[in-house]
Amino acid sequence: MTYLFISKNTKQQTDHLIQFVSTLLEKDITSIQETPDIHILDRREENSIGIEDVKDFVKEMIFKPFGASKQIAIIYEAEKLTTQAQNSFLKTLEESGDDTIYILCVDNEKNVLPTIYSRSKPIYIKQGVLEAATKVKPPILDQDLVEQFGYVDSISKDKVECLKLLTDIEEYFRVELENEIKNDNINSSKAISEQLKYIQETRNKINSNCNKKLVLEALLLFLNA
Repeated sequence: MTYLFISKNTKQQTDHLIQFVSTLLEKDITSIQETPDIHILDRREENSIGIEDVKDFVKEMIFKPFGASKQIAIIYEAEKLTTQAQNSFLKTLEESGDDTIYILCVDNEKNVLPTIYSRSKPIYIKQGVLEAATKVKPPILDQDLVEQFGYVDSISKDKVECLKLLTDIEEYFRVELENEIKNDNINSSKAISEQLKYIQETRNKINSNCNKKLVLEALLLFLNA
């Protein structure tokens, strides 16, 4: 998972970053620099962040988390990433596992490539408050199970439509997760994280040519439990 932490106020950005990371790791963090499962790329004194900087940083992330269920990679002033560095970093973002979270601190979301932005979840800091992006709830989530199964049956032969449904559901739950994290709702955050994990497993099964109807029905049963 990748977040864009967006603010022109670097002090507010740093203060809220500690709060945000504490919620993600489910423990109080007083110093980002002294936490073993937090990795930092800090080139705030430099004019740019190059491809070799990114490659060296990514090497730090190949190991499993040390003392938490997740490890977090933070890049300060990520708007300084060169185009070459961003393109190199993109593959890492696409292949990162559920136990790795990337946070790119930027002054403006327009200062990263569209391909980076599309794979990230923006978190805005406005007037000292975290504001997650909003996402419309997919209609299927407001239906009863019979209606849901009927819709799945109607699209089950179309892989593209099945994957689109998964993406819509996933994006909705990711925004829900961000809102729960913002409000320090640990239990709800854990539950939504499990739902997102199941959605990803469902996508993997569909891409592996499993029975699309059955795996989508199983997902809906899980979400309705």
